[in-house]
Formats: sequence, structure tokens, C-alpha cells
Amino acid sequence: MKDVKFAITDIETTGGGIKGNKITEICVLVVQNGEVIDEYHSLVNPGTEIPLYIETLTNINDAMLSDAPKFTEIAHEIEEITKDCVFVAHNVNFDYNIIKAEFENLDKTFQRKRLCTVRLTKKLIPGLFSYSLGNICTSINISHYDRHRAKGDCEATVTLFQRCLALDPEYEVLNSLLNQRTAASYLPPNFKNSDFEKLPTSTGVYFFKDKDGIPIYIGKAKNIKSRIKSHFQEKSNQKYKLMQATYSIDYELTGSELLALLRESTLILKYFPKFNKAQKKVNRPYTLTSYHNQKGIEQFVIHKNKVSPVSWMKFYTREEAINFLEFICTEFELCPRYCGLQTGVEHCSHYKIKSCSGMCKGEIDATGYNQRVARAIEYIQEYENSCLLVEKGRSKEEKSFIYLKKGRYAGYGYVENSEDFRPEQFEDYLIPQENSSYSDRIINRYLNTKKQLNRLNLDREEEVEELETEVCFEAMAS
Repeated sequence: MKDVKFAITDIETTGGGIKGNKITEICVLVVQNGEVIDEYHSLVNPGTEIPLYIETLTNINDAMLSDAPKFTEIAHEIEEITKDCVFVAHNVNFDYNIIKAEFENLDKTFQRKRLCTVRLTKKLIPGLFSYSLGNICTSINISHYDRHRAKGDCEATVTLFQRCLALDPEYEVLNSLLNQRTAASYLPPNFKNSDFEKLPTSTGVYFFKDKDGIPIYIGKAKNIKSRIKSHFQEKSNQKYKLMQATYSIDYELTGSELLALLRESTLILKYFPKFNKAQKKVNRPYTLTSYHNQKGIEQFVIHKNKVSPVSWMKFYTREEAINFLEFICTEFELCPRYCGLQTGVEHCSHYKIKSCSGMCKGEIDATGYNQRVARAIEYIQEYENSCLLVEKGRSKEEKSFIYLKKGRYAGYGYVENSEDFRPEQFEDYLIPQENSSYSDRIINRYLNTKKQLNRLNLDREEEVEELETEVCFEAMAS
């Protein structure tokens, strides 16, 4: 380790995260055996104007850069001075990824082993109030001249690195950081690797939190640990800002992916996290209704804005509505022409449904056809019943349930497989929830696309309810 070279680097940029950010100044100081053995420093013409707030912060202006070399002119020198070195920086992913992007713009590859002095300092000098370069230098009495300029910040980082080496004479911490095979190299600078390793691989919702413990991003995942790692590896400007603001990550297991979607929606509405995109406004739904036409045939129709005397179901995309109509048309042997699936034709010629009842050809009378429609409506009305949707639990020993009150989301709960649970007892386990247009949409999409449901109806007669209970809770125990 004594012979290893460390290319301690700092850059100034045009600002705005990682993507599209251009270098305006770069400094590289190569350290070996604790001493600086090589140096490179230059202003860089970014080919774009410097924003006023960046000029105010760094005192670098357009006039200073007009005669400076462009990155393409100094790329070879950067490549050479960092060659065979460990790339070191304070918050290394920022400097490294911007330099890497500059090389990629030239169709060149830049790949170096990385070391972050934020992580190194946290390991060797724990308990500081802040680990920004300026605050560390103030806390442990390091001279820091020309702040927010590449050479001044780079020189301060070298001194900090030398202090850390003195606290790690056997290079134990240094080696552990360089040889990690986990997501540690992608972790936010304020987030502990040990906390990442504790994250579950189960389904649920997760919370990125700021230094005050306030949620700043909420998401859902089938595998929480894997999804969070993918956040760390994304290089968009928004994700970079999120990583910089993240100090801790919390989670809530749900077991069920459907319940994870519902909890995510509820929690976003509760906390309005700053890094979540605002939930899209749910458009006025498509409504499935029916009426008797002039021939006395009960006919289905989908509309979006009309007021109708009956409303059987709601859909939030036309595709969902059409798919459902095609299903009931096939399942109950109906006629596509009288299900709103074909217009302007005398006889059905649907591209998908070949089992037309023959109503359009007069092969069945209106009374017989309407009986089929009545069975379809009876099936549809099941969706508006109060029921429990039985889903996976957080472990093999339990199941979750989602309570729909008259077809609307009203809560959830968990029950152990071993418990002698009856549907009429569900309120003892229920965690009540407020319904919203978002949860409405989630439930509707689930019911309309799920081919098999573990569903316990709560609006049926007792004998039927007992039969349904027996069947579904055998499924729960399996």
C-alpha cells in the first residue's frame, strides 16, 4: 500500500448535477507514501456560459475561460497523470462521473479505482457535525484557502487524506474501502454501508430521509434492497441531488405488491416528499353502463363524460375498459356489436372474438340474449361488493388482506395462518385507510387485470359466505 499512488482530484463545474455538467477548472495532486509527487492544474473552457450563481460561488467567469483550453485539449494529460492511480476525491462519485462523462463525449473510456474521503473520514474521525470539506477542515484545524476553487479544495483534501493515513497506519480502513464488493462505492456520502447491508430483500415501501429524518423520497419495490441499490447506481441529475440529501433509509414491509402500491400512494399524499414527482392527476374515468336499445336488447357502452342512469364499473384507461369488455363478451357469449366493441357493421367481424352469440344475425332472441347480459351484470356487481382481497403476508406464517368497502379501498391488515380467523372478524385486524382517486385506480387496475383472485365477499348470504370462506382460507394456508 505504501507504493500505491493516489490521484487526489477536485473540479469546478458549470453546476447542475452530473448530466450535462461541464468542467471549468481541474486540479490533480498525486500522493505516494504520504507525499505529493506530481501536480496538474488548469482552467477549462466549458463551451457554455457560466451561470451567475456559479460565478458568485467560485469567482470563475466567462472572461477568465475564454482563452482556457477545452477538455479535449487536456484530456491526454488528465489520462496520464491519473493512470495507475487510485482516484480520490471528497464525494468521489461527483468528480469521477463528470470526468468520465467528459471522456465519453470524446468516445474515450475513463476507468479508475475510486476512494471517497468523505467515507474515509467518517470511518477514521467519527462524530463530526458535518462532513463537508469546509466543515471538516474547520473541525480538525486544516488550512483551507481558496474555497470552491479546484486547487484550494484539492490541497485541503490532500491534507485531510494525509491526516487519515496517520490514523490508519496499517491501512486497515483504507483497504476495506478499496476492496469492498458491495454497493458501497455507489452509496450516498452520508449513508452507512452497514445500514445498506441490513436492508431486506422483501416487498414493501421504502423512505429516503434527510438529516432531520423527514421523508424526501418514497418508493415501492418487490425487492427493497435491490431497488435501492439501483437508485444509487443511476446517474441522473435528480438522483444525484437525492443521494446528496439522503442521510438514512427506512422501510415498511407489506408482503403484497398490491398493498405496496397502495401504501406508496397513501404515504406520498401524506408526506409530499420533495423528490417524488407529483402524483399525476387522475383523469375522469371511463364508465361502463348499459341500456335497452330500440330492439329491446340490453346493450353495453363505455363513455367518459355522459351522465347515465346506471354505472356498472369505472376504468382509468380506454385499454383497460376494452380488455374487460372483450373478457365478458367471451365469458358470457355476448355479441361484440352490442358490447361497444364494434360500430358501423351489420354483423360482427371482431379481430379477436370469434364466438359471437349471433344476436347481430338474429340467431338468438332478445330475451335469451338479455339473460346472458344479466349474468354478466351479476358478475360485474361482484366488484362493488364489500370484500377482502387475500394477499401474501410479510412472512410465510401470515397473509395480508385488503378491505374494499362497496368496492372502494378502506384499509388493510395481517392475520397469521394459524389463527382461527373468520371474515366477520376482520375489523379486529383492520388498519383503516382513506380512499383516494389514486387508490381507486390501483384497485380498479388490479381487479380488471388479475386473472385469479383470493376474494372473500362480505355482502353475501351466510351459507354462501361460509363456502367462500372455506375455499379462500384453504388457499391462505397453502
